[in-house]
Amino acid sequence: MLTLFDTLTDALNQEELQEFVITARRIWWRRNSFIFKKGFTHPNHIVREARTTLNMMAEKKTDQCNTQASPTVIHWKAPPVDWYKVNWDGAVDKVKGLIGIGVVIRDRSGQVIATLRQKEKLYPDPLLAESYGALQAVKLAREIGLHQVILEGDSLQVTKALVEDREELSSSSMFCNETRHFLKLFEKWEVTHVRRNVNHIAHLLAKNALSISDQIVTMEDTPSCIADLI
Repeated sequence: MLTLFDTLTDALNQEELQEFVITARRIWWRRNSFIFKKGFTHPNHIVREARTTLNMMAEKKTDQCNTQASPTVIHWKAPPVDWYKVNWDGAVDKVKGLIGIGVVIRDRSGQVIATLRQKEKLYPDPLLAESYGALQAVKLAREIGLHQVILEGDSLQVTKALVEDREELSSSSMFCNETRHFLKLFEKWEVTHVRRNVNHIAHLLAKNALSISDQIVTMEDTPSCIADLI
C-alpha cells in the first residue's frame, strides 16, 4: 500500500493526489456501510460527495487567504427593523474526532441576544460541521421565540444547499434538509453567504466550543472569548 502511495505521489500533482485520497476514503466508508449496516451507496454518489468535500476545502482555503490579507477588517451589517441576524460557523478537531459549533444572534443595534457553543463527537469533516451548525443555529433562534431571521454563514456549499431546497442523502445534506424544515417555521427568513472576516465572531465561538465539556448557551450576555469584539 505504501509503495502504491509513493508511486501516486510521484505521478500526481497535489490537487489530483488530494482527490484520490478523499475518494478512497469515501470508498472505504461505503465498504464499511455495506458490511456492517447493509446499506448500499451508488458509486456516483461517492464521486459527488468527494467533489463536494474538495470544493469545501478550496473555499475554506480561499477564505483563510482573504482573512490573512486583511485580518482586522470585520464588517457586520445590521438586519432590518424587527429582524435578527443569526451567524453560525463550524470548527473541527481531526485528532480528537470532534466538531465545534458557534452561533451568535444579534438585533438591529448589534446587541447580542444569544450565543451557542456546542461540542459534538462527530466525524471531523468541515462540511459536516458547517451543515450541523446551521441546524443548531435555527433551532436556537426558534427556541428563543424569534420570527424573522437572517441566517448568515461563510460556507458557500451550505448556504447554497439551504436556498436551493434540493433533497440529498449524505449526512451533511440531511442536516441541511432538516434546517430548511425549521426555517419554514419562521414568519420570514433569509440565508446569506458572507466571507470569513464578516463571520469572525461565530468562528471564534466555534473554535472555543472545542474546549468546553458539552454545550453553553448564553442569553443577553457576551462570552469572554468574543467580549473584545462586541
